[in-house]
Amino acid sequence: MSTAYYGYLLAHFIGEQPDGEQVYFSYSEDGLYWKDLNNGQPVLRSGLGEQGVRDPFIIRSPRDNSFYIIATDLRIANGKGWDVAVNEGSRDIIVWQSQDLVSWSEPWAVTLGIEGAGCVWAPEAIYDEQAQNFLVFWASATKDFDNEERKQKIYCARTKDFRTFSEPELYIEQDNHIIDTTIIAHAGSYYRLSKDETTKNITLEKGASLEKDAFTPVSAPSLEAIYGVEGPQIFKLNDREEWCLIIDRFAEGKGYLPLLSANLDRGEFRVVEDGSFDLGATKKRHGSVIQITREECNRLLAAYGDGHQTLPGQFADPDLAKFGDRYYLYPTTDGFSGWSGTQFHVFSSPDLRIWQDEGVIVDLLSPQVPWAIGSAWAPAIAEKHGKYYFYFCGKMENGVSAIGAAVADSPAGPFTAMPEPLITMEQMKRLSIKMGQTIDPAIYTDEDGISYMLFGNGDGAIVQLGEDMVSVVESTMANIDGLHDFREAVTVLKRGGLYHFTWSCDDTGSENYHVNYGTAEHLYGPVTYHYPVLVKNAAKGMLGTGHHSIMQEPGKDQYWIAYHRFVTPLTRFKDGKGFHREVCIDPVTFGKDGLMQPVKL
Repeated sequence: MSTAYYGYLLAHFIGEQPDGEQVYFSYSEDGLYWKDLNNGQPVLRSGLGEQGVRDPFIIRSPRDNSFYIIATDLRIANGKGWDVAVNEGSRDIIVWQSQDLVSWSEPWAVTLGIEGAGCVWAPEAIYDEQAQNFLVFWASATKDFDNEERKQKIYCARTKDFRTFSEPELYIEQDNHIIDTTIIAHAGSYYRLSKDETTKNITLEKGASLEKDAFTPVSAPSLEAIYGVEGPQIFKLNDREEWCLIIDRFAEGKGYLPLLSANLDRGEFRVVEDGSFDLGATKKRHGSVIQITREECNRLLAAYGDGHQTLPGQFADPDLAKFGDRYYLYPTTDGFSGWSGTQFHVFSSPDLRIWQDEGVIVDLLSPQVPWAIGSAWAPAIAEKHGKYYFYFCGKMENGVSAIGAAVADSPAGPFTAMPEPLITMEQMKRLSIKMGQTIDPAIYTDEDGISYMLFGNGDGAIVQLGEDMVSVVESTMANIDGLHDFREAVTVLKRGGLYHFTWSCDDTGSENYHVNYGTAEHLYGPVTYHYPVLVKNAAKGMLGTGHHSIMQEPGKDQYWIAYHRFVTPLTRFKDGKGFHREVCIDPVTFGKDGLMQPVKL
């Protein structure tokens, strides 16, 4: 059974500056647009040997479900120079181990270089299914008996645990110097890319096994024509039969250049044009990429992300709730032109950081919702008498949006949807309620256990829900006055005897989408507008911040706001950013005056 990969992790270093030769992480969801993790600072540091590492290579072990990073024991920034590094460099590699990509062991050193080896550079590994062990290989500059000059060759050894290794042996020798070899398996074959250290370009070979004599050259003209590059790394893209090769443009000082190939056998590579990839704020030097699962993406974002994004992937309009000792997040599934998604997922978490996808709970294209044909937007959740009520938007056959309801015995479902919508535009006209679209439900339950739905686009409205939670008391429906610059997504909470209203302004496709705040003495208003409480932070690349929910920790004066922003990095989608959004969570605080304070982004 194949693993469902969701994103990518790049381990790399950044150059010869004082802190540059350590292990850095970057994260991507498509393999071309990358986010620097850990605020652009090292994730791992080596205090062993040369006090720094280069060329970190990360591998997932099928033997013990661990991850290993192996790296060159080298720090050019210490001032010894390249001549010393080539001729008298460390014969060690530095190794780390982790079970989850977040908690890493202390590093350990292993001496792999043969006697007289001038260096041990760019160690990599590949798991040999047939031998049930890892082939580890690296470059060393060694002298032959009949040659006074050192020559770079690739050596190898075998291991099962990255602690005990077989005796090193020569793996690749060519007419020219060779370094920076990488290998990928596909369809029973192995593809080996290496840097010709004399011509400074990358060559490709194919083999039926990992044995040193099993490989033959593959012509790759477009790849071989690129000079002044090194550090090739290749990985399969998660969503298609295509591979991404990244090569370090060291001669130009430009960092990585990606190339794509749909046919490794033919050596066909095409350069990705400038503007169609983004390697992040820091220049990445020789590293490695692995495919990672959604859970692993989530863990990396929680540990090393920007402190705001909480869900990997494209989601929007999040409704956050806590039931028992677990948090639940109900978002719109995003990434579709015209907001044309059809399914709702729910995610659960013990700590607001690590989220588990509990699966699809409502599908508008299934018989589950007979009245809807698509446009699954802006859900909300409520609990009453041990039942869980899910409210959602969908379009009817006439193309007009409506709000539906579904009920379940668990926050994660399965949910049973009502056969007819709960709120419609026809209803608004009949009741003389001003409304652009009947969308964006939010639920408020008062001290007496009576629940209300707030909703609307263009104008906000409120209505009391029936005791069954899937009907409305039409006589209680009214517009809410005082929602300054109102666009959609109105919510309310009660604190300190005041009703605190928040609502989204501008357009979700605008980078200026934001949340306004006001208070009222009565649930039905009028609302006194105060100021925006959630606005973009362009300096951090946080744009289009809005369509939120605010959750109070049960029994505590503690609050959280869940909202969306444009997908980052912002370069990933040049057009239609309002269709490509990601979910964030931040704390909400109140000042001494009792008013909600602007959220700090």
